[in-house]
Amino acid sequence: MKVGYQGEKGSYSEAAIYKHYGKNVEAIGLETFDDVFEAVKNNKIDQGFLPFENTIAGSVVENYDLLLKEDVFVIAEVFLKIIHNLLSHKGNKFENIKKAYSHSHALHQCHGFLREHNIKSVPEYDTAGAVKIVKKMGKMDEAAIASELCADIYGLDILEKGIGTNNHNTTKFFVIVKKENVPKDLKKEKTSIVFKVKHHPGALVSCLQRLSKNDINMTKLESRPIPENPWDYVFFVDFESGLDEENVKLTLSEMEAASIFVKVLGSYPKGDKTCK
Repeated sequence: MKVGYQGEKGSYSEAAIYKHYGKNVEAIGLETFDDVFEAVKNNKIDQGFLPFENTIAGSVVENYDLLLKEDVFVIAEVFLKIIHNLLSHKGNKFENIKKAYSHSHALHQCHGFLREHNIKSVPEYDTAGAVKIVKKMGKMDEAAIASELCADIYGLDILEKGIGTNNHNTTKFFVIVKKENVPKDLKKEKTSIVFKVKHHPGALVSCLQRLSKNDINMTKLESRPIPENPWDYVFFVDFESGLDEENVKLTLSEMEAASIFVKVLGSYPKGDKTCK
């Protein structure tokens, strides 16, 4: 099976793929999030594996916008604990390090460690990409912040493990497929939707009340602007209940009647938030 992700080999997305599927899949790194969606739609990969939310950085809004626009379906959520490590050349020593390269989010999540040890942050486009740069330059005063998988792939030493400021740093990934490729035996325990309300007082409350009225537990609510319509918004919702349950069918029918549109983004098993 071919599973596509955004980034270089050794990225946290690739690590999450192996955690979810094991090593018996072909993980294919693509340049952009857009590229992953396109590869799914054009059958170049079987599944797309993308980050959607981090407990520190928040939502990956670009992917939510793509999920609204594209005709795909979410079949799984996967949680990965993010453990940032300081990587450098074989035989190097921690006291030599003066600069650390990584994605801006990773640098921010390790700012306490970097400040304490007077290490300069150098932002790059990708955590694994930063490792490739450090490896290529070969300077003993430089390091990268990345995954343990990166150290294995690029042949670097881990000088310091777990340097993040927050020990609860976790990213949620969604697995996406073409709608015609949704597994027939898919276990549906959670559902994700997006909707747009009509412009009158209480419109949003009216839609959300349909969930509680039908005994459905909402676990996420987030608004996103519509770029083509300034100051116009859609609302993304996750809730606990599968698409095939009667109370969900009733709720979606009622929400469709009370809103401008409702789009079902996916229905899937509950992921393990403990990251075991």
